Amino acid sequence: MPNTITDFSIILQGMPQPYLVLDAELVIVGASDAYLALTDRTRDDIVGRNILEAFPENPDAIGTVEQGPLEVSLRHVLHTRRPHEMAVIQYDIPQPGGGFVQKFWTPVHTPVIGESGEVQYIIQNPMDVTESVLQAREADARLRVAHHAANLASWEYEPETDIWRRSHAVDELFGFAPGEGGPVAAPFFARMHPVDLPRVVELVNSFLGSPDQTIVNFEYRIVLSDGQLRYITSRGEVLRTSKGKVRLIGVMMDVTEDRAREAALANAVEAQGVLLEQKDALLSEVNHRVKNSLQLVASTLRLQSRRITDSTTAEAFSQAISRVRAIISVHERLYRTENSLTVDIADHLRKLCLDLTGDEASTHVTVDVDEMQLPTERAIPISVIVNELVMAVLNDTIAHGRRLTVSLTGNGDEELELAVTGNKGTSGLSELGTRLVTSMAAQIDGRFSDNVLGDGYRVAVRFPKAVK
Repeated sequence: MPNTITDFSIILQGMPQPYLVLDAELVIVGASDAYLALTDRTRDDIVGRNILEAFPENPDAIGTVEQGPLEVSLRHVLHTRRPHEMAVIQYDIPQPGGGFVQKFWTPVHTPVIGESGEVQYIIQNPMDVTESVLQAREADARLRVAHHAANLASWEYEPETDIWRRSHAVDELFGFAPGEGGPVAAPFFARMHPVDLPRVVELVNSFLGSPDQTIVNFEYRIVLSDGQLRYITSRGEVLRTSKGKVRLIGVMMDVTEDRAREAALANAVEAQGVLLEQKDALLSEVNHRVKNSLQLVASTLRLQSRRITDSTTAEAFSQAISRVRAIISVHERLYRTENSLTVDIADHLRKLCLDLTGDEASTHVTVDVDEMQLPTERAIPISVIVNELVMAVLNDTIAHGRRLTVSLTGNGDEELELAVTGNKGTSGLSELGTRLVTSMAAQIDGRFSDNVLGDGYRVAVRFPKAVK
C-alpha cells in the first residue's frame, strides 16, 4: 500500500485553498501549500504530530479556552460524522524563531467516511479573519464599555456541541478561576440551582427552532461551592450559521444585590410605608431603573445597527451607543454605592477609561484624578466628555504607541480642570464631537479649549467647584 502521508502531499500540494488533513486520532497527515503559507509552517514541522501538539496554546493566552473549543469541534465531528463550522476563535500561531503571532480563524471541519462507516479523516479548512477582527477594535472597545458599565459578562453558546465561550467575568460569576470551567457549558449548568436548571434547559431547547435574531431572556440562580446563592439575569439573541446551525450570544448580569434591595424595599413598604430612612433605597432603585432603561435603549440601538449596511450610518449608531453607555456607567455606580447622590469621580473615571481601552491597551492611558465626590449632574457630563475625547483618538493612540493622560484636578481655589493630553497627533474630535463636548461643558458652567502643543495636544474643560 502506498505511503498515506506521501499520497496526501501529492493531492494537496497544488490546491489554492488552505486545507489540513487529520486522521481519527487527530494526527496531521497532510497539508496544502496554502495552509503551510498561512500558518508559516513546513510539512516537517506538523505532519505526523497531533494538531494540539503541532499548534500549542499560546502560554500568554492561557485561560482564553480557544484550544478547548477546537478539540471539542473535532471530536464532535468524529462522534456525529457530520461537518461542523466553528465561530470565530483566537488561535495564535507559533513562530519558527519563537513566540506567537495573534490570529483569528473560522475553521470548518469536514469528515471523510471510510468503508467501515466511521470517520477516517477530518479535513480542516480555516479562514483567516484576523484583519477584519482587528479592524473591529473600536467596536470591541465600545462593547467593553457596555459590559463594564453595566457589570455585564459576555457569552456565546453552541447547543449542538455544548461549546461555551465567554469572558472571564462569567467564570467569576460562577465561582471558577479564568478558564477553569473548560470549553463546554456542562460544569456551568451543574452550578445552576436544581429548581431553575430544568426551566433553563427547556428554554435553550426551545430556541433551537427559533429564527435568526430572536431575542432570548431568562433568569436563574447559581449555587456556589460554599452554598452562596447568586441571582443571574441573561439576555441574548439567536444567531444561525451559514448552514442553519443555532448559536446563542448574549450577556449576563449579577442581580443578587438588586433582588435584596427589592425585597428590603417591599418589606419596608408592607410593614410601615416608606419612611424617610428608606430614601436612599428609593434613590438607589431610581438609579437602577434609569440605568436599565438606558441599557435597553443601547441594546435596541445595537440590534438595529446590525441590520445597517451603510458604514457611515453604522458608525453614527456606534457613536450614539457609546455616548449612552457613558451615562449608563454613572447610574450603574450610583445605585451600587451607599450614597445615591454623589459619585467617587476618581474611581469612576479610572473604571470608565479601563472600560474604553480594555486591559490590553490600558497602558496607553494614564488617569490622574484628585479624590473627590461629585453630584450626578456633574458626573454625567464629565463622563460623556471623557468618553468623547478618549474614543476620538484611541485607535490612533494604540496604533502608534502613543500615550494619553486623563486628569481632573483643582485649578486654584475656585475651579476644577478636566483635561485630556496626548503626546503626539491632534485631538481628533469631529465637528459633532466638538459640539457635544462644548454642550456638556456648558451644563457644568465650564469653558472648553482645544490647544495644539509643541509635542502633542491638550483638550481641557474648566468649571467651578461649587454648584451654582
